[in-house]
Amino acid sequence: MKTQFLVFFILLSSVSNAKVRFIRVVFNGNAATTATVIWDQEEDEFNGFYLDTIDPSINRYANLLSLTSSNHMRGMNNKIVRLTNLLPNQIYYFLIKDSKGFSRIYHFRTAPNSADFPLSFIAGGDSRDNRSVRVKANQLVPKLQVTAVLFNGDFIGVDIEKYWIDWFTDWENTLASDGRITPMLVTRGNHELNNNVIHQLFDVPHKKLYYSTTFGGDLLHIVSLNSEILKIGSQKIFLRSALNKHKTFTWQIAQYHRPIRAHVKEKKEMETQYKNFVPLFEKYKNLPLCLENDSHTCKVTWPIVTSKGEGSSEGFIRDDKNGIVYAGEGCWGAPLRAANDLKPWTRDAGAVNQFNWIFVTKEKIELRTVLYENAAELPTLDYRNRFTVPAGMQLFGPNNGTLVEIFPR
Repeated sequence: MKTQFLVFFILLSSVSNAKVRFIRVVFNGNAATTATVIWDQEEDEFNGFYLDTIDPSINRYANLLSLTSSNHMRGMNNKIVRLTNLLPNQIYYFLIKDSKGFSRIYHFRTAPNSADFPLSFIAGGDSRDNRSVRVKANQLVPKLQVTAVLFNGDFIGVDIEKYWIDWFTDWENTLASDGRITPMLVTRGNHELNNNVIHQLFDVPHKKLYYSTTFGGDLLHIVSLNSEILKIGSQKIFLRSALNKHKTFTWQIAQYHRPIRAHVKEKKEMETQYKNFVPLFEKYKNLPLCLENDSHTCKVTWPIVTSKGEGSSEGFIRDDKNGIVYAGEGCWGAPLRAANDLKPWTRDAGAVNQFNWIFVTKEKIELRTVLYENAAELPTLDYRNRFTVPAGMQLFGPNNGTLVEIFPR
């Protein structure tokens, strides 16, 4: 990377003159060594992207990078810089220069590249258009110091410019006061009109929106799927290949929008996912967790496997030794629906605003369901104590406890 001098007194200035907004960082490959930065260039001409491992406010130098690509989507002039050859578990600072001046200084942290370091995630979706509710969830994101947010579709209710601008405006609440950005992984929901919207807004690497992301060396592989397109053909081939490629990892997690067996009666059963995804999930013992959304309710299942035999229900039966836990169903601000389609293998379910908070180590996965309504009252965790449940946090678990533990099978 070419090293350039910055004008020091400009960097130290507290005034941000650059006309940039909606800065986001996405992980869509090896999260230890790659990341993508995207923003809306509201006005004026892009003149440079400066990156360093040292805060530019105290450092006279920064690496000057060029744009990777740009696009116009939903009223935004999206600029994209793909970062490669990054250092694992490293804070990277960056700022953007345009013809009006410099932006403020932002930073994010890459993922570790060793299974010895624990990971944490927020997982959810269906923010839709209840802005006051989704802002509460957004406000909790920077406080939990997670490795990344796994956002699984239905960002907006109507896929038009106004609602996307509103969504990104509200997402600014995930930005910490010191400029820290929490990276994202995203999937498409049924309210996003086409694949291209998500591809352009979040630089998803595959135009059909199925892809792999790895964390912690061989600790975790997350496979992101697209429940709005065919489950057979190229997507099934990809899924089979991705799971097999990462079969030696400690863990694999699948994320997608539509639940295979929804816990809301008005939602249809996703038979194509049951037939094409689940047999591949079950083939690999290191995939014990699937993250689902779409129904606007809350559910966590017991570990389950496919079965049509005695004691089974809707094609599944509880199996604590070999089963997969299915969690989520999406309550990031969308209108709540009653959990009125419980199964014998449902662990807990209810109509509550929530997202999942997930810890991943070599020894186990921990999953909690966070009721984020009191986000403003909760403290911000320090990076060193980010695996501590803060005092006052409300967790869902009315019958079977608030902690779901998943151990290697």
